[in-house]
This record gives sequence, C-alpha cells and structure tokens, in this order.
Amino acid sequence: REREIQRERSKEGKEARSLLRVSNSDTKAKMSSENSSSSSLRDSAGNPNWNAILKWSVDEGLRQEAELKAKGGGEMKEKAQTRRTISEEDRAWFLKAIESGVVDEVKRIKEITEKIIGKDPRGERIETEEEEEERVLALEELRDRLESVDNAKDLGKIGGLEPLLEGIQSEKWDGIRAMSAECVAVSVQNHPEAQKNAMACDALNVLLLALQSEKHLNKKSNAKVIYALSCLVRGNAEVMSMFVESDGIESLAKCGLTSSVVKTRVKAAALLRHASVTSEEAMKRTIDAKVIEVVATKLSVNVESGSSSSSLTDLAQERESYARLLLDIAERVDFTTNEDAVNQFRSDGFTQTLRESRKVIDDGANGGITDEKEFILAVDRLRNMLE
Repeated sequence: REREIQRERSKEGKEARSLLRVSNSDTKAKMSSENSSSSSLRDSAGNPNWNAILKWSVDEGLRQEAELKAKGGGEMKEKAQTRRTISEEDRAWFLKAIESGVVDEVKRIKEITEKIIGKDPRGERIETEEEEEERVLALEELRDRLESVDNAKDLGKIGGLEPLLEGIQSEKWDGIRAMSAECVAVSVQNHPEAQKNAMACDALNVLLLALQSEKHLNKKSNAKVIYALSCLVRGNAEVMSMFVESDGIESLAKCGLTSSVVKTRVKAAALLRHASVTSEEAMKRTIDAKVIEVVATKLSVNVESGSSSSSLTDLAQERESYARLLLDIAERVDFTTNEDAVNQFRSDGFTQTLRESRKVIDDGANGGITDEKEFILAVDRLRNMLE
C-alpha cells in the first residue's frame, strides 16, 4: 500500500513539472508573439494586415483553449459562459476596419470617372509622360472593374461613359485614347443594356470619327478603337445595321486595313469578316469598297516579305484573318447580283496572291507556315472555288 502511494505521488510530481514547463514555454511564446504581432498586424502604411490579424486570432484562440484545458474544464466552461462586453470605442474601430477592407465598386468607379478623368477627359492639361501614365493606370483599374456585368451596367447610370468617349477623342496622348477605348469595349461586350447606354451617348459616331482621324491612322490606339466598335455592334442587329449605314465598312477598309500597325489591320479584317455577311447591303458595300482587292494586296505583301517590325505571331494572325475574310466573302456573296465581286476575284492580282500563298505553304517558309492550318485550308478552298 505504501509503495502504491509513493508511485501515485511520483506520478503527480511528473505531471506538475510537465505543466510548469508548458506554462513557461507558453509564456515565452506569448511574449514573442505579442512583440511580433504588434508590428505585423498593420502594414507599412498603417493599414490593417488582415491575413496577419486572422492568423493571430486563430493562434490566440488555440493558446487560450489549451491553457484552460490545462487548468481544468470547470474554469473553461465558466469563461465560455461569461460574455465579453464590447465598448463603443472597440465597436467603432472594428466597423471602421471592416469598411476600410471592403471597396464600394460603384463609388470607386465614380471616383475614377469624376475625380481622375472627368475634369480633363482628353488629357489636354497633362504635360508629362508621368502624368499620362498615372491616368492610364487609373483607366486600367476602371477596365478591370468593368469586367463585372453589374459594374458595366452601372457605368452608364452614373455618367461614366461620357468621359471615356471624350478620352477616345484625345489628340495629345495615345495611351489615354487607347485605354479609354478599351474601357468602353469591356463595358459593352455581350451586354445589351450597356450597348443601349453607349448608343444613347452617341458612342457609334464617336468611335467612327476616331477611326477616321488622319492623325491616328497609324497609331496603336486605333486597334483599340476597332475593338470597341466590334464589341458595340456584334450581337446587336440594330446597332450593326446602323454601323453599316454609317459607312462603317468603308471606314474599316480605308482606315483600318491600310494602317501600318499589324494589330489594327487584323482587328479591321476580323470585324469586316463579321459585318460583311450580316446583310445584302453590307455585302454590297464590302464589294464596292474594294475590300477583296485591298486584302489581296496586303496578303501578297505579307507572304512575300513579311515585316521586320512585326512578330511572327502577328504576321501569322494577319495571314489567317485575310484568308478567312476572303473565303467568307467568296462563299456568301451572290455573284449574280455583284458582278464586281467576280471581277475582283478573277483579277490577275488576286490570282497571283493565291499562287504566292500556295508556294509559301509548299516551301514551308516564313517561320513554320505549314503549321497554320486555318490559313492553308482557306487558301486551298479559295483556289478550288475559283478553278
């Protein structure tokens, strides 16, 4: 019996020493944690570091739970049943912290369009490239927020489209012009209500005039202008009809296909491919605008020599866009009512372009052109049709 009592006492002593070691370790860890937490719970600007706050809260909760278990379950139950009283000061701090971490999308969009853009939408008072870059960064943020369908819808309601359309008309800064057009494109793409809001702001006319601007014919921003036009008219038969009636096809042929910027030419060919087959009137305007001749000439230049200022990927996209545009016209045009289409397809220049294209394909030249299946297929189908 005495030996059993000694064993029990020895066991209790070991448990006490173990608890003491845990307590000391926890105390040191707590002091270290408190010292590091005080500096990590806020970033360098003094704003709440939410990830650090969450981690600290979880760790602190687990530590307290372990401490209560070590002291006994009764005390843990008693503490759990005791409600903490939150002061008004703590409540106000908490609500302010939550508010600072949540962005009101509509409010932020309005701030960008009014405060940053609204006072000088065309950037006429901007004097340096640094100021332009600051404006472009603000527009990039706006573009990202407009990816949301709800935000794109709200843009028209808060009057955000007007300053963007003004920005597209910037004569001084091409970056502002390009990013303003991209914001319009993102907001109206596949969005009937946003398209309606844009048309109410005369967006179609603004974009067509921007495309036709002689000063910007060879600027990179014209690719974004055509992108905005495409997003505005595609999927909307009424707007597409207005685009055709407003000489949109002629503008693409004259100002888009003739640009020195390959991306602009590719965008123009892609929109022409879609617009030309939407109606008989659209097809007639396409033939009358000599689109077949213009595209054949551009394709011939591409396959003969390419362009040192353009990447192989851009040139491949250009070849494909031209060939597919020509094929769609050839397959959809009514040759009995469009005699000029026959003449353009049967011209010596067009026939020569097809021969050159086929030769480049056979030779496997121009950076692996044999892998461009869509281009090869279009060329072969065109040759078969004309033969």
